[in-house]
Parts: sequence; structure tokens; C-alpha cells
Amino acid sequence: MVGFWGDTNKIIDLFEEHENKVGLCLNKFVQTIELYIEKGNSEEVKKISKKVHSLETEADKTRRKIIKLLIKEKYLLPNTRKDFLNLLEYLDKVADYSEAALDYVILQNMDISKIGKNYLDDILSMTIEQYKLLKKAVKLLFEDIDEAYEYVAEIENIESEIDDLERILISRISQRDELSYGLKSLYRDFVTMIANISDVIEDAGDEIELIIAMRKI
Repeated sequence: MVGFWGDTNKIIDLFEEHENKVGLCLNKFVQTIELYIEKGNSEEVKKISKKVHSLETEADKTRRKIIKLLIKEKYLLPNTRKDFLNLLEYLDKVADYSEAALDYVILQNMDISKIGKNYLDDILSMTIEQYKLLKKAVKLLFEDIDEAYEYVAEIENIESEIDDLERILISRISQRDELSYGLKSLYRDFVTMIANISDVIEDAGDEIELIIAMRKI
């Protein structure tokens, strides 16, 4: 494809490959958390969690291929190359944060069924939807930057809603007298880790907004 950024077929294909692997990692993470709530730290959960690690590793390998293209082979214009590297890092952190949150639960052997399943389900499903919007926005950066900008606003709206749910959950946890201080801290940390995935998706959206702004100067 020859567009705003020059001949970018290779970089587009690799970005799509990376986004797909990160998306699979995020989806597998959500599936594992849902199963963990139902069955606890079972062998089935441990088996599926290994797939989250595998997908995060695969995404990281693709990230390195993109970095090589952006830096060594001089894809994209110099003034946008750094912005796309930043965008790539935020995308990759979605997989990193998913892996970290899952490890936190499994290693601590936490009973997260007591946190508030409905709220957790809402945060996780909204994060999946937010990431889908991010994928569309990244694709449109190479096709129609004006339409890409519209998706950024939707990403920000979802992040704000997730922030609200995070505050509600943390407040509910803090007010539960039957929980020890240690358990409250563990639960609060986990909720924050879950919400941080949404935050980094918004960070990626902000980087897209910056790329669009630079293109229009």
C-alpha cells in the first residue's frame, strides 16, 4: 500500500499480526479469569494460563520484528516513526498487563469470587470491546485518519466507565469489615491491575490522536 506513510504493506501486516496476538492474549486472559472465578486454581485454569504466557511471548516477538522494520529499514517518515514505536509499546503492554494480572491471582491463590463478579465481568467485557475499537483505529491510521480519530473518543469513553467501576469495587472492598487488611490490599491491587489494561489501551488511543495531529500539521 502506498498512502500517507509511503509503501507500508510490510508494516501494516506486522501491526495486524501483533494486534491479533495481543487480542488473543487478552481474550484468553479473560476466559481464564472467568474460569478461575468458577473453579478456583484448578489444573484446567493452570493449563489455559500457559496459553496466555505463550501468546504474550508471540506478541513480543512480533513487536521486535516491527521495531526492526521501523528503525533499521527506515519504514515510515522520520517524524512519525517514534510515534508508531510508542503506539507499539502501548499495544504490547495490553498483553503484558494481562499476563501480570493473571500471574498475580494464580500465585496468590486468591479467591476473587468474593470481589464482585458482576462488576468484574463488566470491566472485562468492556475492556475487550475497548481493544476492538483500538484495533480498528490502528488499521484506519493507514487508511482514513479522520475516521480513526472518532474511535479514539469511544476508547476514552469506555476507559472512563471502567474507572467508575474500579472506584465502586475498591470502595466496596474497603468497606467490608469481614476482610483483613491484607486481603483488602490484595483485592484492591487486583482490581487496579485489571483496570490498568483499560488505561494502557487509552494510552494507545492518545498516541493515535498524536499521530493524527502530527499528520495534519
